[in-house]
Amino acid sequence: MLHPVWFRRRFMILSPNEICRGKWLAPFLLAALAAAGLPSAGRTQSLAGPFPASHAAMAAVSQAGTELGKGAAPTVPGMAPIQAAVGSVDSPNLQALARALGMSPAQIGQQAFEDSDIGMEAVSGLGDGGAPNVAVKWRPVGQGQNAGEGGESKLYLLSWDGKGWHASYLMASADALILKVLPVEGDTASLFAVVVYRGTTAAPFPVIFRFQDHQASLVWDGRSESSSYTGYHYGSIEFKKAGEGNVPVMIVAGQADPGLLMFPDSQQQTERGFQAATAYVWKNDAYIPLRTEYTHNRDYILYSFIAALHLHDYEKAYSFIEPGRFLGAPKPTLKLFQKRIQNVWPEFIDDRIFEVPARPEMEPEHHTFILRLGGGKMNVYHPTFTPGPEYRLTGLARTESNY
Repeated sequence: MLHPVWFRRRFMILSPNEICRGKWLAPFLLAALAAAGLPSAGRTQSLAGPFPASHAAMAAVSQAGTELGKGAAPTVPGMAPIQAAVGSVDSPNLQALARALGMSPAQIGQQAFEDSDIGMEAVSGLGDGGAPNVAVKWRPVGQGQNAGEGGESKLYLLSWDGKGWHASYLMASADALILKVLPVEGDTASLFAVVVYRGTTAAPFPVIFRFQDHQASLVWDGRSESSSYTGYHYGSIEFKKAGEGNVPVMIVAGQADPGLLMFPDSQQQTERGFQAATAYVWKNDAYIPLRTEYTHNRDYILYSFIAALHLHDYEKAYSFIEPGRFLGAPKPTLKLFQKRIQNVWPEFIDDRIFEVPARPEMEPEHHTFILRLGGGKMNVYHPTFTPGPEYRLTGLARTESNY
């Protein structure tokens, strides 16, 4: 499990470099969706959020089957202790609630909630009556809450009904998580997401809950093996209103993990790699991916070129080069390109993994990448490109070096 303070600080440091660079993908998502005959209202939205155009995406999916399932509040053996702890609190005052749970004032608030395994944070925007709701990470005193002993804390939602507090169990608590209230349309029951960040690359995984009659119930879990959700490294999740849909569209962005061309998991070369953004829409009781866009930069062209050759799709790979300059021939052809690859660069049509090493001498702007050959040897590739926005390959010099 990630140390909470380490996670929060690292994630906030990486956000400007790794996540926010994906903001410019939003116009491409919007243009692609609008080309399919979708409404263009998203064009007028503020660019303050990562993907302002996302609300239009839901219109691409038939609204049939988009109603939320009823869900069910899970039965949890640990519910009795927290309900007993808050049962005597006859006030919506958060200080009184904290005292009943054995918490200090320092454990109230967003930072306290996100940076530790015990804490509470007020949640606004749930329900229509303005009654207080609170997210709580908690474990009974007997399990080491105050003494710092072992024991797993759990995540709950507490809701004030005017007379007392109702507790809903959400999940086993992870230090690295946040809670987001989803925008909904009309009389749709309130929805919220618990976004859990996993691993050292902080890949986000959303879990969706319905909030109704002061109780929370599970609707969909992105961590499930049956879900079609994929979390991106150093990722972010935003929810946007979905036009006529009653469930908001979910936009997930982050660092792409292309596999065939591996990028360093390091801040030493934050300018390498490319971003991905996927729009998910609600259909048949689950979020499903609708469309994915990538930043069209030099690293994306390199990956696309390598991936096409990996599949022996010479025609596709040919589309990523400037033929005359790449082949050094006055009359370049696809057939000549295929022979050149087979005779000069056969490693690209083998099952090989290329990588961008985190080495200071390999400057990001040179877009160098390597292939490890074994025995301490490696091929070093030095690509050149046409100017943007196409960035077609004009050359690919290869040298051998040690590592």
